[in-house]
Amino acid sequence: MDRAKHAAVVGAGIGGLAAAIALRQAGWEATVYEAAPEVRPLGAGLSIWPNGVRALRALDLADLAAAAPRAEGALRRADGSALAEFDPDALEARFGAPLVGFHRADLHEGLIDALRPDRVRTGMRVASVEDGELRFDDRSSVDADLIVGADGLNSTVRAELLGDGQPRDSGLAAFRGVADLDGPVPAGEWWGSGSVAGLLPLGQGRVYWYLAHRGQPDPAALPGLVSEYGEPVREAVDRTAADQVLAHRLYDRDPVPGWSRGKATLLGDAAHPMLPFLGQGAGSALEDAVALGAAVAAEPDVEAALAGYERARLERTAALVAGSRKAAKAALLGSRVGRRLRDALVSRVPESMRLRQLDPFVAPP
Repeated sequence: MDRAKHAAVVGAGIGGLAAAIALRQAGWEATVYEAAPEVRPLGAGLSIWPNGVRALRALDLADLAAAAPRAEGALRRADGSALAEFDPDALEARFGAPLVGFHRADLHEGLIDALRPDRVRTGMRVASVEDGELRFDDRSSVDADLIVGADGLNSTVRAELLGDGQPRDSGLAAFRGVADLDGPVPAGEWWGSGSVAGLLPLGQGRVYWYLAHRGQPDPAALPGLVSEYGEPVREAVDRTAADQVLAHRLYDRDPVPGWSRGKATLLGDAAHPMLPFLGQGAGSALEDAVALGAAVAAEPDVEAALAGYERARLERTAALVAGSRKAAKAALLGSRVGRRLRDALVSRVPESMRLRQLDPFVAPP
């Protein structure tokens, strides 16, 4: 029998782990190489929209998706009053899967368990990529039939393949955390005056919250920013220890015409980093993984398979990058007149139309 082809996946985040699972489904051997000395999920919570849930099902992780609490969606004024709400049953009926909320650690651990921890090698920082060979800082190297750069926003593999410089600074900053709250939580996105906040129940009394604004990720600014929001948002922030609040700048990149070179390609934030205002970062990485697995299963020639993978993903991910920028502008309006006009328009849109507006991002590709 012919030997199984081997893929080297760089980065043990959600996209890299999912890619290794998808490649294994396609009959490949896959090893994940992580630069950090231990695998530890970063971040707080995340929403997985129906397209991401469908991807989890395709990775034989339906049970993992089903265990996550189904989320409700709503757009709210800063005081919490609803401008528009999404019926979770209608959302699931239209797109064939629910919107769910994950603690990032739960999703990450589920992916590692599915892949098997022994397929992840830590402390392996990539130094260079050449002709199917990964070279590491410790001077070791590995040959692979396919190299997948899933090493995030500041991807070393991307720098080696594309050399297109640093990500684009959006001028926005975000704060994130997970709080323990009792009782029901009014989930959704809350629009303030030049800032936006959100709440997402994660189950077991945990609630993920975020707040983004135009400015710096200065923790000293958080109390003033959160003061205009309704009690649930303020309470979630207050119940999060200061050292558990993540604060960072938000970046993305302009779409590129291709992200593969020879037998190497990119995936997730390494390929198409986007702002978080559509909640599609993790979901699109999961979709990438499924598309990559399908491409190599359908085409034995690796370079031809990567061309197929790009055809499946370039247009869709470019739309997500553009849509996320547009959503950021709508959510972060500073003008009072502009906010009033936006709120009036949003509140008048029928739910059926709001669901149709999700089609380009959530419907099957």
